[in-house]
Amino acid sequence: MRLDIRAQRSRAALLRAFTELMFRDGFEAVSVRSIVAAARTARSTFYEHFQSKEDILGASMAHFLGVMADCASEEEQPPELIWVLSHFWESRRLTDAVFTGVPRKIIARRLAEMIQGRLERSQGVTALIPEVLAATQLAEAQLALVESWLRGRAFAKPEAMAAALHQTSKASAAALKP
Repeated sequence: MRLDIRAQRSRAALLRAFTELMFRDGFEAVSVRSIVAAARTARSTFYEHFQSKEDILGASMAHFLGVMADCASEEEQPPELIWVLSHFWESRRLTDAVFTGVPRKIIARRLAEMIQGRLERSQGVTALIPEVLAATQLAEAQLALVESWLRGRAFAKPEAMAAALHQTSKASAAALKP
């Protein structure tokens, strides 16, 4: 059990270090070497928890993306969705760090994988198009809505955004059934 606690602490330190470095220096400037130095861990410790800096980015966003992915498969709006969107709104000055370049692609791919898994579990029905394409469409639509909002294209309260994200995701998922 002691090793589990130490492993959890190491993982948390790596995630904190990565997040701080990414928002300070940008994703491209972050290296595994800089992450382990900032976390005061060994390189081997990094690779015990993550495969790459792309993997740690996905892990750092996993909780937020999981809540968004639930929108495509849950009848009721996920309870944490308003909190996730409020957090994004409060951190909107960091939008460029997450919604441009390589990070945007990694996040979109990770969200699509999560959505695909949820659709396969909840629907059990083949979609009009391959599930990977359906999930990609839903992920890109969700990210486009959130990104446009964070960039100030129009103002809406997090509660309204949550309702829109959930309703449009559910409707799109249903429209993709044969």
